[in-house]
Amino acid sequence: MPVQKITKEEILLKASDVFRVKGYHNTSMQDLAEACGLLKGSLYYHFPSKEMLMKDLLLSIHKYLVERVFPIANDESLTPEIRMEKLLKKMGKLLLEKEGGCLIGNTTLETVGVVPEFQVVLRAIMDDWTTALQTIFVIRKSPELSFRLAQQTIMEFEGAAMFSKLYNEQQFLFDAFARTMVKLN
Repeated sequence: MPVQKITKEEILLKASDVFRVKGYHNTSMQDLAEACGLLKGSLYYHFPSKEMLMKDLLLSIHKYLVERVFPIANDESLTPEIRMEKLLKKMGKLLLEKEGGCLIGNTTLETVGVVPEFQVVLRAIMDDWTTALQTIFVIRKSPELSFRLAQQTIMEFEGAAMFSKLYNEQQFLFDAFARTMVKLN
């Protein structure tokens, strides 16, 4: 196989697809190299270990969410309903757009307590998602209730994503979305 030039960002994107489908523990560096069209040694040039690759992937996802998704919650030119709708639709698309489940949810379940390096990043993602949702809920609810509603929304969305994948039925996610919109009022 000829060695191809590939950027770290391209490797992370291709690796995310493999991790989504196979999971963290069932993915080998050979699997990742093949997905990227690289020799395994070339992949090690970019990432010295699977752990470093996954950590960089999680950091990249977090950065994307912080820059492109979560700011929707602060857009005061939109009504709370439109903010919530836009934010949840973007998250829903990220959860269901590719084969496999939610990379964040799956990685959390698979690695918590096993790969402690990931826990800090995974918590930061969940904390920032909670904060974004709470920012919208607090427009109409108390801070304490808004925090609980934000956490409940994330739990329900993650569960709905799991059921949507398991039963090949997106209605679970649509229903979670509808219930969240009702909670906003």
